[in-house]
Amino acid sequence: MTIEAQGLRKCYGTTVAVEDLTFTVQPGKVTGFVGPNGAGKSTTMRMMLALDRPDAGVVLIGGRPYRALREPALTVGALLDAEATHPGRRAEDHLRWMAQYNGLSRRRVHEVLDLVGLRSVARQRVGGFSLGMRQRLGIAGALLGDPPVLILDEPVNGLDPDGIRWIRGFLRSLAADGRTVLVSSHLMGELQDTADHLIVIGRGRLLADTSVKALLDETSDGRVTVRTGERAAAVQVLTDAGATVAIVDLDTLTVDGMDAGEVGARLTAAGVPCSELSRHRASLEEVYMEMTRTHTIFGDGTRP
Repeated sequence: MTIEAQGLRKCYGTTVAVEDLTFTVQPGKVTGFVGPNGAGKSTTMRMMLALDRPDAGVVLIGGRPYRALREPALTVGALLDAEATHPGRRAEDHLRWMAQYNGLSRRRVHEVLDLVGLRSVARQRVGGFSLGMRQRLGIAGALLGDPPVLILDEPVNGLDPDGIRWIRGFLRSLAADGRTVLVSSHLMGELQDTADHLIVIGRGRLLADTSVKALLDETSDGRVTVRTGERAAAVQVLTDAGATVAIVDLDTLTVDGMDAGEVGARLTAAGVPCSELSRHRASLEEVYMEMTRTHTIFGDGTRP
Protein backbone atom coordinates (compact mmCIF):
# COMPACT_ATOMS: atom_id res chain seq x y z
CA MET A 1 0.00 0.00 0.00
CA THR A 2 1.68 3.21 -1.16
CA ILE A 3 1.74 6.73 0.25
CA GLU A 4 1.50 9.30 -2.55
CA ALA A 5 2.09 13.00 -1.97
CA GLN A 6 1.01 15.06 -4.97
CA GLY A 7 1.81 18.77 -5.27
CA LEU A 8 1.53 19.50 -1.54
CA ARG A 9 1.59 23.11 -0.41
CA LYS A 10 1.11 24.46 3.10
CA CYS A 11 1.56 27.97 4.46
CA TYR A 12 1.32 29.41 7.96
CA GLY A 13 0.66 33.09 7.48
CA THR A 14 3.45 34.35 5.22
CA THR A 15 5.68 31.33 5.94
CA VAL A 16 5.71 28.64 3.27
CA ALA A 17 6.26 25.33 5.11
CA VAL A 18 5.78 22.99 2.12
CA GLU A 19 5.90 23.92 -1.56
CA ASP A 20 4.94 21.71 -4.54
CA LEU A 21 6.04 18.51 -2.78
CA THR A 22 5.54 15.26 -4.70
CA PHE A 23 6.87 11.79 -3.85
CA THR A 24 5.76 8.18 -3.41
CA VAL A 25 6.58 5.84 -0.52
CA GLN A 26 6.60 2.22 -1.65
CA PRO A 27 5.73 -0.91 0.37
CA GLY A 28 8.41 -3.44 1.25
CA LYS A 29 11.00 -0.78 2.02
CA VAL A 30 12.11 1.39 4.91
CA THR A 31 11.96 4.93 3.54
CA GLY A 32 13.87 7.64 5.39
CA PHE A 33 12.28 11.09 5.41
CA VAL A 34 14.93 13.70 6.21
CA GLY A 35 15.68 17.40 6.07
CA PRO A 36 16.98 20.21 8.30
CA ASN A 37 14.88 21.74 11.04
CA GLY A 38 12.18 23.80 9.36
CA ALA A 39 12.30 21.70 6.18
CA GLY A 40 8.60 20.75 6.40
CA LYS A 41 8.88 17.12 7.53
CA SER A 42 6.47 17.31 10.47
CA THR A 43 4.00 19.40 8.52
CA THR A 44 4.05 16.86 5.69
CA MET A 45 3.49 13.95 8.07
CA ARG A 46 0.61 15.79 9.72
CA MET A 47 -0.97 16.33 6.29
CA MET A 48 -0.63 12.60 5.60
CA LEU A 49 -2.71 11.93 8.70
CA ALA A 50 -5.26 14.72 8.05
CA LEU A 51 -4.10 16.61 11.14
CA ASP A 52 -3.27 19.58 8.92
CA ARG A 53 -5.13 20.44 5.72
CA PRO A 54 -2.96 21.24 2.69
CA ASP A 55 -3.51 24.53 0.90
CA ALA A 56 -2.97 22.65 -2.34
CA GLY A 57 -2.30 19.08 -3.36
CA VAL A 58 -3.27 15.80 -1.76
CA VAL A 59 -1.85 12.81 0.10
CA LEU A 60 -3.25 9.39 -0.81
CA ILE A 61 -2.76 6.23 1.23
CA GLY A 62 -3.61 3.18 -0.82
CA GLY A 63 -5.27 5.52 -3.31
CA ARG A 64 -7.45 7.33 -0.74
CA PRO A 65 -7.08 10.39 1.49
CA TYR A 66 -6.71 9.49 5.16
CA ARG A 67 -10.18 10.86 5.98
CA ALA A 68 -11.70 8.49 3.41
CA LEU A 69 -10.18 5.34 4.92
CA ARG A 70 -12.87 3.06 6.29
CA GLU A 71 -10.77 1.77 9.19
CA PRO A 72 -7.84 4.15 9.68
CA ALA A 73 -6.35 2.28 12.68
CA LEU A 74 -6.23 -0.91 10.63
CA THR A 75 -4.57 0.88 7.72
CA VAL A 76 -2.12 3.42 9.17
CA GLY A 77 -0.13 3.35 12.38
CA ALA A 78 1.60 6.56 13.40
CA LEU A 79 3.98 7.91 16.03
CA LEU A 80 4.36 11.68 15.89
CA ASP A 81 5.08 12.59 19.53
CA ALA A 82 6.27 10.08 22.11
CA GLU A 83 5.71 12.66 24.85
CA ALA A 84 1.98 12.96 24.16
CA THR A 85 0.97 10.10 26.51
CA HIS A 86 -0.58 11.13 29.85
CA PRO A 87 2.12 10.59 32.51
CA GLY A 88 -0.34 9.32 35.12
CA ARG A 89 -1.64 6.51 32.95
CA ARG A 90 -0.20 3.00 33.07
CA ALA A 91 1.32 1.78 29.80
CA GLU A 92 -1.11 -1.12 29.46
CA ASP A 93 -4.11 1.08 30.22
CA HIS A 94 -3.00 3.61 27.63
CA LEU A 95 -2.91 0.91 24.97
CA ARG A 96 -6.23 -0.57 26.16
CA TRP A 97 -7.87 2.83 25.80
CA MET A 98 -6.48 3.11 22.25
CA ALA A 99 -7.65 -0.40 21.41
CA GLN A 100 -11.16 0.22 22.76
CA TYR A 101 -11.45 3.54 20.94
CA ASN A 102 -10.53 1.85 17.65
CA GLY A 103 -12.59 -1.30 18.20
CA LEU A 104 -9.55 -3.56 18.58
CA SER A 105 -9.09 -6.64 20.74
CA ARG A 106 -7.57 -6.26 24.23
CA ARG A 107 -5.47 -9.33 23.43
CA ARG A 108 -3.64 -7.25 20.85
CA VAL A 109 -2.42 -4.97 23.67
CA HIS A 110 -0.37 -7.79 25.17
CA GLU A 111 0.95 -8.76 21.73
CA VAL A 112 2.31 -5.31 20.95
CA LEU A 113 3.77 -4.91 24.45
CA ASP A 114 5.71 -8.11 23.80
CA LEU A 115 6.77 -6.89 20.36
CA VAL A 116 8.34 -3.70 21.73
CA GLY A 117 9.79 -5.25 24.89
CA LEU A 118 7.56 -3.48 27.44
CA ARG A 119 5.54 -6.40 28.86
CA SER A 120 7.49 -6.35 32.15
CA VAL A 121 6.65 -2.66 32.77
CA ALA A 122 3.07 -2.75 31.45
CA ARG A 123 1.58 -1.75 34.84
CA GLN A 124 4.00 1.11 35.45
CA ARG A 125 2.92 4.71 34.96
CA VAL A 126 4.23 6.42 31.86
CA GLY A 127 5.49 9.39 33.87
CA GLY A 128 8.31 7.19 35.17
CA PHE A 129 9.36 6.03 31.71
CA SER A 130 12.55 7.16 30.02
CA LEU A 131 12.21 8.77 26.59
CA GLY A 132 13.33 5.51 25.00
CA MET A 133 10.59 3.58 26.81
CA ARG A 134 8.03 6.17 25.70
CA GLN A 135 9.24 5.70 22.13
CA ARG A 136 8.66 1.97 22.43
CA LEU A 137 5.18 2.61 23.85
CA GLY A 138 4.43 4.95 20.95
CA ILE A 139 5.53 2.30 18.48
CA ALA A 140 3.32 -0.24 20.28
CA GLY A 141 0.38 2.12 19.80
CA ALA A 142 1.17 2.48 16.11
CA LEU A 143 1.17 -1.30 15.75
CA LEU A 144 -2.11 -1.96 17.57
CA GLY A 145 -4.16 -2.29 14.40
CA ASP A 146 -1.48 -4.39 12.65
CA PRO A 147 -1.49 -1.77 9.86
CA PRO A 148 0.19 -2.13 6.45
CA VAL A 149 1.41 1.50 6.65
CA LEU A 150 3.58 2.97 9.41
CA ILE A 151 4.53 6.66 9.75
CA LEU A 152 7.08 7.22 12.51
CA ASP A 153 8.57 10.58 13.47
CA GLU A 154 12.03 10.27 15.08
CA PRO A 155 11.43 6.78 16.57
CA VAL A 156 15.14 6.36 17.44
CA ASN A 157 15.22 9.51 19.60
CA GLY A 158 16.06 8.64 23.22
CA LEU A 159 16.92 4.99 22.61
CA ASP A 160 20.10 3.50 24.08
CA PRO A 161 22.46 1.48 21.82
CA ASP A 162 20.54 -1.76 22.47
CA GLY A 163 17.29 0.02 21.64
CA ILE A 164 18.75 1.43 18.44
CA ARG A 165 19.88 -2.02 17.34
CA TRP A 166 16.44 -3.36 18.20
CA ILE A 167 14.53 -0.75 16.21
CA ARG A 168 16.88 -1.08 13.23
CA GLY A 169 16.07 -4.78 12.93
CA PHE A 170 12.43 -4.23 13.85
CA LEU A 171 11.81 -1.67 11.09
CA ARG A 172 13.52 -3.84 8.52
CA SER A 173 11.40 -6.82 9.58
CA LEU A 174 8.23 -4.75 9.15
CA ALA A 175 9.30 -3.77 5.63
CA ALA A 176 10.22 -7.38 4.87
CA ASP A 177 6.60 -8.27 5.69
CA GLY A 178 5.57 -5.98 2.83
CA ARG A 179 4.56 -2.97 4.92
CA THR A 180 5.12 0.64 3.93
CA VAL A 181 7.47 2.16 6.52
CA LEU A 182 8.19 5.91 6.52
CA VAL A 183 10.67 7.07 9.17
CA SER A 184 11.88 10.60 9.83
CA SER A 185 15.21 10.91 11.61
CA HIS A 186 18.16 13.22 12.16
CA LEU A 187 20.51 10.25 12.73
CA MET A 188 21.98 9.69 9.29
CA GLY A 189 24.23 6.88 10.46
CA GLU A 190 21.20 4.90 11.59
CA LEU A 191 19.31 5.51 8.36
CA GLN A 192 22.34 4.40 6.35
CA ASP A 193 22.11 1.02 8.11
CA THR A 194 18.30 0.86 8.12
CA ALA A 195 16.70 2.65 5.17
CA ASP A 196 16.39 1.34 1.62
CA HIS A 197 15.12 4.59 0.16
CA LEU A 198 15.51 8.25 1.03
CA ILE A 199 13.32 11.31 0.56
CA VAL A 200 15.20 14.54 1.31
CA ILE A 201 13.46 17.91 1.58
CA GLY A 202 14.74 21.40 2.29
CA ARG A 203 12.70 24.56 2.87
CA GLY A 204 9.58 22.59 1.96
CA ARG A 205 10.84 21.39 -1.43
CA LEU A 206 12.00 18.00 -2.64
CA LEU A 207 15.79 17.70 -2.90
CA ALA A 208 16.13 13.96 -3.54
CA ASP A 209 13.95 10.88 -3.97
CA THR A 210 16.29 7.93 -4.47
CA SER A 211 17.60 4.69 -3.05
CA VAL A 212 20.27 5.02 -0.38
CA LYS A 213 22.61 2.85 -2.44
CA ALA A 214 22.20 4.95 -5.59
CA LEU A 215 22.76 8.16 -3.65
CA LEU A 216 25.94 6.89 -2.01
CA ASP A 217 27.25 5.40 -5.25
CA GLU A 218 26.66 8.64 -7.12
CA THR A 219 28.35 10.86 -4.55
CA SER A 220 31.27 8.49 -3.92
CA ASP A 221 32.47 8.48 -7.54
CA GLY A 222 35.93 9.89 -8.19
CA ARG A 223 37.12 10.30 -4.61
CA VAL A 224 40.00 8.37 -3.06
CA THR A 225 40.67 7.74 0.63
CA VAL A 226 44.30 7.94 1.74
CA ARG A 227 45.56 6.95 5.18
CA THR A 228 49.09 8.09 5.95
CA GLY A 229 51.29 8.95 8.92
CA GLU A 230 52.69 11.90 6.98
CA ARG A 231 49.53 13.83 6.34
CA ALA A 232 51.06 17.25 5.70
CA ALA A 233 53.52 15.87 3.16
CA ALA A 234 50.77 13.95 1.37
CA VAL A 235 48.58 17.06 1.17
CA GLN A 236 51.47 19.04 -0.30
CA VAL A 237 52.33 16.42 -2.93
CA LEU A 238 48.74 15.89 -4.06
CA THR A 239 47.69 19.56 -4.14
CA ASP A 240 50.86 20.44 -6.07
CA ALA A 241 49.77 17.81 -8.61
CA GLY A 242 46.37 19.53 -9.02
CA ALA A 243 44.18 17.35 -6.79
CA THR A 244 41.63 18.69 -4.30
CA VAL A 245 42.39 17.29 -0.86
CA ALA A 246 40.16 17.26 2.24
CA ILE A 247 41.44 16.36 5.70
CA VAL A 248 39.20 13.82 7.46
CA ASP A 249 41.22 13.20 10.65
CA LEU A 250 44.79 13.00 11.89
CA ASP A 251 45.92 10.44 9.34
CA THR A 252 43.14 10.31 6.72
CA LEU A 253 42.51 12.36 3.58
CA THR A 254 40.05 12.26 0.72
CA VAL A 255 41.26 13.20 -2.74
CA ASP A 256 39.23 14.55 -5.68
CA GLY A 257 40.43 14.91 -9.25
CA MET A 258 42.89 12.01 -9.28
CA ASP A 259 42.34 8.25 -9.43
CA ALA A 260 43.79 5.81 -6.91
CA GLY A 261 46.57 4.65 -9.22
CA GLU A 262 47.88 8.16 -9.77
CA VAL A 263 47.56 9.06 -6.08
CA GLY A 264 49.64 6.02 -5.15
CA ALA A 265 52.24 6.75 -7.82
CA ARG A 266 52.60 10.39 -6.74
CA LEU A 267 53.02 9.51 -3.08
CA THR A 268 55.48 6.69 -3.81
CA ALA A 269 57.58 8.94 -6.03
CA ALA A 270 57.71 11.54 -3.26
CA GLY A 271 58.60 8.97 -0.61
CA VAL A 272 55.36 9.47 1.33
CA PRO A 273 54.14 6.18 2.86
CA CYS A 274 50.45 5.28 3.05
CA SER A 275 48.73 2.43 4.89
CA GLU A 276 45.45 2.66 2.94
CA LEU A 277 44.56 3.71 -0.56
CA SER A 278 40.98 3.03 -1.63
CA ARG A 279 37.97 4.40 -3.40
CA HIS A 280 36.22 6.70 -0.96
CA ARG A 281 32.78 5.59 0.15
CA ALA A 282 30.80 8.63 1.25
CA SER A 283 28.72 8.32 4.41
CA LEU A 284 25.05 9.23 4.31
CA GLU A 285 25.78 12.00 6.80
CA GLU A 286 28.38 13.54 4.45
CA VAL A 287 25.99 13.41 1.52
CA TYR A 288 23.10 14.81 3.55
CA MET A 289 25.13 17.71 4.93
CA GLU A 290 26.35 18.69 1.49
CA MET A 291 22.89 18.37 -0.05
CA THR A 292 21.11 20.45 2.61
CA ARG A 293 23.74 23.01 3.62
CA THR A 294 22.04 25.82 1.68
CA HIS A 295 18.58 24.80 2.94
CA THR A 296 19.16 25.06 6.69
CA ILE A 297 17.08 27.50 8.72
CA PHE A 298 18.54 28.77 11.99
CA GLY A 299 16.27 30.19 14.66
CA ASP A 300 13.95 32.23 12.49
CA GLY A 301 10.77 30.75 13.93
CA THR A 302 9.88 28.82 10.79
CA ARG A 303 7.54 26.00 11.63
CA PRO A 304 8.96 22.53 10.72
